[in-house]
Amino acid sequence: MLRGQVAMITGAAGAIGRAMAHGFMREGASLALVDTHQQRLSELENALAAHYDRERFRVFLADVRSTQQIQEAFRLTVGAFGRLDILVNNAAVTQIKPVDEILDADIDLIIDVNLKGYIKCAREAVQIMKRLKIQGCLLFISSKNGLVGAAEKPLYCASKAGEINLARSLAVELGRSGIRVNTICPDAVMEGSALWDRGSGYLEATAKRYGIPIEKIPEYYRSRSALRTTIEAEDVANAALFLVSDRASKMTGNILTVDGGVAFVR
Repeated sequence: MLRGQVAMITGAAGAIGRAMAHGFMREGASLALVDTHQQRLSELENALAAHYDRERFRVFLADVRSTQQIQEAFRLTVGAFGRLDILVNNAAVTQIKPVDEILDADIDLIIDVNLKGYIKCAREAVQIMKRLKIQGCLLFISSKNGLVGAAEKPLYCASKAGEINLARSLAVELGRSGIRVNTICPDAVMEGSALWDRGSGYLEATAKRYGIPIEKIPEYYRSRSALRTTIEAEDVANAALFLVSDRASKMTGNILTVDGGVAFVR
C-alpha cells in the first residue's frame, strides 16, 4: 500500500504513533519517527528493528516547538531517503484545568505544541513536496474534542479545533499542487498511553472530573459511545493507513472520526 513512500510521524513514541509506525512499516513505507521522549523512542526503535530493515527508518529526538530541531529532522529525512511523501502531525499535549486557573505557561505549551507545531511541520513538509514535485499528503491527528467541547479542557479543545480548520484551509490551498490534507478525530486511547498511567495525574483528574472511581473510567468511555466500544491505537492507525494511501486519492479536507460514535461531524 505504501511501498516506496517516505513518511514522517511526530509524537511517534506514543500509543497512536507506535501503532502507525508499525502499520506503515508493514505496508512498505520508510519512516522518520519524531518524539521528545528518549526512552520510549528507543523502545520503538528496538521494536521496529526486530522486524524490519534498520535502513528503512530513522528516529529523531526533536521537539515540534523548536523550528531548528524540526528543520533538522526534515533535512536529515530527505538526506536519508531522498523524498517525503507523507507527514503525520500527531504530537500533542493536554491538561485538565478550569479556565480561571489556567496560567500563561499552560497556554504557551498547548498552543505551541498542538497548533504551532502542526503549522511548523506542515510548512516544512510542503516546502519539500513542492520542491521535489511530490503530490503527497498531510494527515492531522486531532481529537473528538476538536468537534465537541469539554469542561476543564478549554485549551486542548481550542487547539484541536484549530488543527481541524488548519487542515481544511490547507486542503483548499494545496489542492492545486496535488497535496491532500485530512484529519482523524479519535476518542481517548488508553491502552499503551503514558498519559493514562496511574500517577500521571491525568487519570486521577479525569476520575475527579467525572465523579467516578479510576477503575470505572474505561467503562465510562465505552458506555458513552454509540457502539459501546473501546478505541485502540490500532483503530486509529488503520484509519491513518487508509487516508494516506492511494485508496483515498480523491479525498481531501475530510474529518474521519474514530470514536465509536461520540462526536458526529456536522
